[in-house]
Amino acid sequence: MIKLIKNLHRGFIGGPDFSIPTQRVVLLGDKQLSINIPESNVAAVEKPRDKHFPHDSITWFKEHARSYDQHEFVIILTENWMYLPVVPFGTSSEYGMLSCQPRIKQTSKIDVTDLEALSHFVTQEYENFHNGPNGINTEIRKGVKERLTKYPPPTSEERLKKEMDGWVEARGKTPLLPAKKQEFNERIWVFYQEFKNNTKISHTNFYCLPLSATSFLDIEFNYRVDRYDKYEKWSKHAEESERRIMESVTLTDIPEEQVNLLN
Repeated sequence: MIKLIKNLHRGFIGGPDFSIPTQRVVLLGDKQLSINIPESNVAAVEKPRDKHFPHDSITWFKEHARSYDQHEFVIILTENWMYLPVVPFGTSSEYGMLSCQPRIKQTSKIDVTDLEALSHFVTQEYENFHNGPNGINTEIRKGVKERLTKYPPPTSEERLKKEMDGWVEARGKTPLLPAKKQEFNERIWVFYQEFKNNTKISHTNFYCLPLSATSFLDIEFNYRVDRYDKYEKWSKHAEESERRIMESVTLTDIPEEQVNLLN
């Protein structure tokens, strides 16, 4: 009864449950990553998880990496948490979902240990991809140009640019805000956001930590909002969960007993 009253007061059930501690430990090269991430409340088949990630190896990265838009990465683990109404009212009653996915990224374009360079790199890669040959902004501009120049009278360059820019703003990928630096456990991370459908509701937060001159740890928090009118109910809980997970992250030397097992 107490739990029901609590759920009714906050207006949702679900989300990460920190009452059951879940510490995940993996090896990133010669370092040990520890992070507390609650188990998913989404039913899924559990897949075997790797414990060792040689982040500096180009061969390993190419063999295991997957791509999505401008992102190329190797997943360390993924957890998803649904937010639901206290009293279900249909098969499509989900309020939304928060997911957390730590992963490894590589690049030879910059010195990743230079935080200013990394801050610029992560946002510029987004810009380059979506305005590149296969980017959605390029496709939108191409479609607008074809429509406006198909029939006379000729469209002025000024009007054409205004139309293309307007459609990109409405349907495409607009520029990101500059990346920021945030500190957790005496380590400085580069933080930036991507927004879906040019709203600030469904969005993705990224935290990037250099591991070497060519590789970095990237922790993604994805906010999928199914009911925009209910987002306020669970957004604070999701944001607090994100903060708690990030505050749990440590990167330390591998304990001597673990090193002996690896040799």
